[in-house]
Amino acid sequence: MPQATKVQTGIQDINQEFKEREVQARAKELDMPYVNLINVPVNPDFARFLLQESSEKANAVLFFKVIKNLKLAVTDPELPETQALVKDLESKGYKVGISLCSEESLKSVQKVYFKGQYIKHEEMENVVAEEDLGTYVDEIKNLEHLRDKIEKSNYDAALNYIQVGGIKTNSSDIHFQPEEDHVLVRFRIDGVLKPVFEISRGIYDGIIKEIKQLSHLKLNVTNVPQDGQYSFIINKRKINVRVSILPSHYGETCVMRLLDSEKTFQDLGKLGFEGEPLKHLQEAIQLPHGMILVTGPTGSGKTTTMYSMLQSVDTKAKKVVTIEDPIEYNLDGITQSQVNPDVDYNFVVGLRAILRQDPDVIMVGEIRDLETAETAAQASLTGHLVITTLHTNSAIESISRMTNMGVKSFILAPAVDLIIAQRLVRTLCPHCAESKPVTETEKEHIQKAIESIQAKGLEAPKMPTELKHPVGCDACSETGYIGQIAISEVLRFTQELRNLILENKPMSEIFGYVGQHSKMLTLQEDGVLKVIRDLTTLDEVYRVAA
Repeated sequence: MPQATKVQTGIQDINQEFKEREVQARAKELDMPYVNLINVPVNPDFARFLLQESSEKANAVLFFKVIKNLKLAVTDPELPETQALVKDLESKGYKVGISLCSEESLKSVQKVYFKGQYIKHEEMENVVAEEDLGTYVDEIKNLEHLRDKIEKSNYDAALNYIQVGGIKTNSSDIHFQPEEDHVLVRFRIDGVLKPVFEISRGIYDGIIKEIKQLSHLKLNVTNVPQDGQYSFIINKRKINVRVSILPSHYGETCVMRLLDSEKTFQDLGKLGFEGEPLKHLQEAIQLPHGMILVTGPTGSGKTTTMYSMLQSVDTKAKKVVTIEDPIEYNLDGITQSQVNPDVDYNFVVGLRAILRQDPDVIMVGEIRDLETAETAAQASLTGHLVITTLHTNSAIESISRMTNMGVKSFILAPAVDLIIAQRLVRTLCPHCAESKPVTETEKEHIQKAIESIQAKGLEAPKMPTELKHPVGCDACSETGYIGQIAISEVLRFTQELRNLILENKPMSEIFGYVGQHSKMLTLQEDGVLKVIRDLTTLDEVYRVAA
């Protein structure tokens, strides 16, 4: 910037500061609040509530709205048009607060509000992302407030508000569930579905068409399932959306999974792994070859754990390749490939192709059949570290699952090095959790876990006298919980365990060996340890690991 321009800008800033001080002094004389709109993040959607003509006549703009509570910024509270606007809003049931502002700051907001009455979908995403980070977050603290906004918006704007609401609440999924006379909208927050509001069937019909159009699905097909995907931008972050549409009794139900392509993955210790299990996991990742299995139901954090493992690999010295369905997150320094059933590109085909790419570490999204299982196991025996997933309920069940698939014991036993079974529990909100004396029922559950841990020759904590419990506050949206943490069981393959598998011993004997000699904490035991440390609650542990 030329020096003269810098000086001119500085003078303008000083002049503006003096003007703001004058307005602030006048507000004090009038005994009314003052606001500098230049410093206030504004919501462009307010332009729909207070149209340009009304705003310019009354020299007023709306800068805050929650349900029926409004805040207007005005340059002259005694202006007849301003008083008429306030009276009109109050007659409609609104509670109106007035703040004095300078003419310059008023115009700066009007430029944002009225720079275009018709904004394309992509443009609206950028506007929402960059200019609403203050007031918009306040508005969606109670998600029910979004309903009025959605019902008054056009379809693409309505979808946009729902998407942003999902992102701001860290939701993993958005559910639309049609009922007889309305559509229920629910967000999955920290693994638990939360009903947020109901919308009319009319607005939903438009929203579902918008979703289909963005996902390149057939608009006129409503009687068969459809899957698709699209993306949108918020705060310069690209959010990928996986769409699943299913015909139901009252119309098409839709689930949208939100995937932040810019997501950063924490180290394994912050995910919930600690002590010996964490040590076993870190050692397995550094092995030159072998197989690590991550097991658990859908939504148990398997992908996050695998991606965190991959990020701990030195990608400058090792080549890492993945085969996924689909690619959920982008990882720097790693080659990622996505299956495509339409051209017969599945996990087996992809895995065989990857082996010709001279990889050091391979991640396979999921083992679904014998061919994939055998190919992955063979890869681990020929100088590659393979990380993959299975859908089983516990670590030990993965052995029986692989053998039931048909994987030979002489392949399975030497191939696998580590099996992780995990679940996600919600973590207590640090702002509102309260300590309460331990009840007799809680003592019974905790004592059982402590005795089991001690029987394995492991150090166990003492019985606590108090435990933290959820309460609910603004910070956690009244749920009592913020975030999630993994509870896990980590089974390390010893030579004794490999011998039992090689000798085709019955699963009951293998189960018995693991229970008595492996020193593996079960899901419940690991969960109880986290309860004692006030990270979560017994209710959460038994919700996911009954």
